Amino acid sequence: MWWVEPGHLEVKNNQLSVGGHLATDLAGRHGTPLYVYNGDKILKNFRLVRDALARHADNFCIHYAVKANAHVQVLKLLGQEGAHADCVSPIECRLALKAGIGKERILFTGTSVSNRDLAELVDLGVRINIDSLSQLRRLATFSRSPEISIRWNPGEGSGAGLHSHTITAGKYIKFGIPEAKVLDAFREASELGMKVVGLHQHIGSGWLGDDVRVFLGSVRRTLEVAREAERILGRPFRFIDFGGGPGIRYREEQSPFPIEEYARGLVEAVRTAGFSCTLAIEPGRYFVAESGVLLLEINTVEEKNVPVIGVDGGFNTLVRPAFYGAHHEMVLCNRVRGPCERTFMVAGNLCESSDVFNENKKELRPLPEPREGDILAILCAGAYGYEMGSAYNGRPLPAQVLLLGGKDYRITERGNFEAIVGGQALTTK
Repeated sequence: MWWVEPGHLEVKNNQLSVGGHLATDLAGRHGTPLYVYNGDKILKNFRLVRDALARHADNFCIHYAVKANAHVQVLKLLGQEGAHADCVSPIECRLALKAGIGKERILFTGTSVSNRDLAELVDLGVRINIDSLSQLRRLATFSRSPEISIRWNPGEGSGAGLHSHTITAGKYIKFGIPEAKVLDAFREASELGMKVVGLHQHIGSGWLGDDVRVFLGSVRRTLEVAREAERILGRPFRFIDFGGGPGIRYREEQSPFPIEEYARGLVEAVRTAGFSCTLAIEPGRYFVAESGVLLLEINTVEEKNVPVIGVDGGFNTLVRPAFYGAHHEMVLCNRVRGPCERTFMVAGNLCESSDVFNENKKELRPLPEPREGDILAILCAGAYGYEMGSAYNGRPLPAQVLLLGGKDYRITERGNFEAIVGGQALTTK
């Protein structure tokens, strides 16, 4: 099975093992739905990226994209390894601070940023990445003290990503200041007396191998803008941030992301252009996605119009299949290998016809014959899983468990009625 990895996902006596723990044992101890993250796998992937860059560059930093998985324990793990934080909201900044990542290692990159957010960010003392001229001007009305960088949108043909929803550069994209206005943004920031210390790009996420070529093309354009911007500012940048993007294998036919080619190409482009400032990147999915497994209990096995497997979670638990048409491998934890003589709709427990874990309602999934009470594992669920969850239909968020050093730690309790109703006013008097 293509997804087997020693020390992470293994098959023992035809049962799924995650980080040395039988998945069925984890489900029995902690209940389902359950997110399980292998912390050792997170660290392994972070070190792969760090070591690849270190083979080619001396001056670099890695910002972890907090939105991929914002649990404070995940942030602690990565922060202790030296990761900086890429945050998209003031609360993500606070989570990073709580995890011990210092404010000097946090870069806020938001969009449609309110004055309320800006005031909070100034109070927190984090670096702010400017997404629009409006944001720049509004920030200048009440503070010129924070260090800022400017995010630009490299424009048409520069975007790349696993799905159209994850492409973040191009004409019909809301992010960043467009090419025609980006140098004016540096001029205006300089005139306003702002402390501009960097330039930022981000063209999309979930890249596969061919996307590296598109990325390196955008890098060259960003370096051209950086050279002009430094002339306007009259001083060199402290850093240039090239955003995130490296993806993972969700399907067998996909190839692993070429991390060495990515790191070598990026560093060579920066060096050839003559820049000596810090090179920054912002991976998220690459570090955490493969570490995560979502465990669900099968409660229904029935022939309806098609064979249906009903489970105790829905797209409130993992929205990627319904939202992106995303593919995730599925495994019967207590019967991994077996004849796949039928295909099934894997259906969630929400009152929505789109609530299936297949890519869509008509793409049925081959699986060994399931039984009610079996545990189903959905793989590569460590990024944009729990983070995109909700309590829709009154279905609480699942518990979360971190595996580390041979032990399992429950790091988030399962949601309940009190968690859902806690913020609601129970009286109008």
